[in-house]
Amino acid sequence: MGMKSQPVVVTAVCRGEGVGYLSFATKDALSGVEVQARLKDGRSVPSACFCLGATEWVAVLPLLAEDVVLSVRHAGSPLATITYPAFRSKLYSRLLTRARPDVAANLRGIERRRGAGRVQVSIDEAWPLGQEQVVWRIHASFPMDDGSVSPSLVCYDERANALDARVVVMEDHVVPQRRDASLGERLVTFSCVLPQGVRSFFAVASSGEGEAHTGFAGMNAPRAAGMLMDSHARIAGAAGDASYGRWFEEHRATTAEIAAQQRACASLSEACKPLISIVMPVFRTPKGFLREAIDSVLGQSYERWELLVVNVSGVCDEVDAVLGAIADDRVRVLERENLSISQNTNAGIEEARGDYVAFLDHDDVLEPDALWHYVQEILCHPEVDLLYCDEDRLVNGSVQTPAFKTFPNYGKLYTHNYVTHLLMVSRYALEATERSDARVAGAQDYDLTLKAFEVARRVTHIPRVLYHWREHEGSTAGGDDQKPYAHEAGRQALLAHLDRRGIAARVDDGPLPYTYRVRYELPEQPQKVSIVIPTRDQALLLRACVTSILERTTYQNFEIVLVENNSEREETFELYDELCGLDDRVRVVTWKPDVPGDFNYSAIVNHGAANATGELLVLLNNDTEVLEPAWLEELAGCLMRPEVGVVGAKLLFGDDLVQHVGMVANPNGDFCHVCQNLARDAMGPAYAGMMPGDYAMVTGACQMVSRALFDELGGYDETLAVGFNDGDFCLRARELGYTATVAPYALLRHREFSTRGRETTDARLRARYLTEKGRMLVRHAAFFAAGDPALNPNLNGFGTFFEL
Repeated sequence: MGMKSQPVVVTAVCRGEGVGYLSFATKDALSGVEVQARLKDGRSVPSACFCLGATEWVAVLPLLAEDVVLSVRHAGSPLATITYPAFRSKLYSRLLTRARPDVAANLRGIERRRGAGRVQVSIDEAWPLGQEQVVWRIHASFPMDDGSVSPSLVCYDERANALDARVVVMEDHVVPQRRDASLGERLVTFSCVLPQGVRSFFAVASSGEGEAHTGFAGMNAPRAAGMLMDSHARIAGAAGDASYGRWFEEHRATTAEIAAQQRACASLSEACKPLISIVMPVFRTPKGFLREAIDSVLGQSYERWELLVVNVSGVCDEVDAVLGAIADDRVRVLERENLSISQNTNAGIEEARGDYVAFLDHDDVLEPDALWHYVQEILCHPEVDLLYCDEDRLVNGSVQTPAFKTFPNYGKLYTHNYVTHLLMVSRYALEATERSDARVAGAQDYDLTLKAFEVARRVTHIPRVLYHWREHEGSTAGGDDQKPYAHEAGRQALLAHLDRRGIAARVDDGPLPYTYRVRYELPEQPQKVSIVIPTRDQALLLRACVTSILERTTYQNFEIVLVENNSEREETFELYDELCGLDDRVRVVTWKPDVPGDFNYSAIVNHGAANATGELLVLLNNDTEVLEPAWLEELAGCLMRPEVGVVGAKLLFGDDLVQHVGMVANPNGDFCHVCQNLARDAMGPAYAGMMPGDYAMVTGACQMVSRALFDELGGYDETLAVGFNDGDFCLRARELGYTATVAPYALLRHREFSTRGRETTDARLRARYLTEKGRMLVRHAAFFAAGDPALNPNLNGFGTFFEL
């Protein structure tokens, strides 16, 4: 640490997370000390200086891989030149932390604690974008900034070289300061896309010239690795959680609970004990696996069951030894010729005497309370015709990769057999459906599930892990290519199901084995779609939105209804004229509030819908941009499912991370977007990022609904002027028996919060937000009390990635 003059003495050197600290003392009590930082080659480096006392000061600068020269100045005159040593600062920082931890703690983070009135910058999130890039979310607060100058962000590597980064301004709003509401501060969120290998860097945010409008934040490799590790863990969801085994042991039934279930079962009358038949085809199963499967049935706390072992092994000593050792007359062994797995299963169904029939694979394992929980549901709801539970994989004796499933969900079922195990079907449903034939061998369970869904009076998901699907070489659980014939069998089963429902569609392969993509076939004369876009100024956003529709949309029978409300800028009205002249499918209607200047999004939407002429309505924000040309075909196709009322699209942020693929309500009653910040092309937990699925709600940024249902619901609720109106609309449709669904192949970009601020950062909006939230909670109290059915109760209700 060199010193060229005596008025300044270095007192401590410390390192933080991407930031360096150097404290120094001046000989005399001074005010207004400044520090200017530069590299030895003369390039400037951002820095800040904070006063600790009359003679104590702290310089803050980004951590670099080379020494930084600090020029200490007072009243414009130089006091001293000192050096922050890149290499030796590691040692100095460790020594300081050990010898004077109080001093080190006081230095670290001083730029945040003493930053009032200064530009504050923080690097808060890191999200993987494919294998090669990382998206960094960076927040900046500019005090006393009126927003007149466009904000900018530049990132530099650890040698202060500017990085080739893609920077997107996500949000930019001027709000009242929290310290003093009479003053404003500008809140800007940047997204910076950097190569995967860049882990040490610093970011400089600016909203004008000079230090008063500039701030910086640093990132070092350890913190970057930790942030990315956390993001990867979240994105993996419960299925990738390494702690699942411990979680399961804490949540499975205890010995005392099993005993209590047995006593309760013994006290039930015969009328309250439905007979459960369990069908298990067996073909040359390894002895240990078969014994475990049978033992898991013998160990059930509910005792009124029968196990039908359909043995198609022929002469097999291992299987014969296990079956010959069974001494329980509830187990019946049916010796049959080995046909297809469908026919082998049918043989068991034909012999079953039970009120309900369940299906157990010959190498899998049931939890001892599995039948108990199923029977409890049957006793509560005698009309239930199909039941399934959560499950996991059994790998070399340990449980992993849990599947925490959703409520009965046609949208998800049309992408893959998410139901799988333990499938139980009522006698009523079996008698109402045909048995699976050899064409669907390998997917006979999927075929039966689809058929049962068609006739079931009630379908129930039991949110407990009661089934262990053994993963080993040769099993379907053991890999995506174990039984390729099963994939085609599943496709045939789904195609036949759609045909039985009268839904015109073809079934293509999905992005993964055993997954499918349903392509709905629209009528030769497709219905007219009215795209209703509320808009107020923001001409650049509106131009991008409308031109993307006109230039990219392949569905031709549509109109665009621009709903003008309270615009003031001349450029907006000039754009209206331009767009209407460009295409006669574009027109403008004007909504006039009762009180000039008032804003009521619901009323604006309703006004646009009232002036629309289409049989289908798309309610679209003006800050969206069409990416997928067939987006309207995808949305309209989903409405061919009779149970669907509202369809949402997959929306991306400007940095290609997911903004919306479905919306759920958390336990506090707030709306959350599932898989938010997932990479554009990532599958996400439970395939939610890339495959369709049903939800209670979808965002109003892009909703398709039939004109008939919109009118039946009375449109959007105008007492919800800004917030919660989209979710309320979906929930009211749900009360009429409809579901909302997401069509992820309908892809748009959404610049969320580009036209209005966040309630969490703007006190002016918070009162209205809370009022509307309260109205929502009261109106849909039963829904919120029961919990959003799209969220498995075993998962974190506040998470967005289906986490434990």
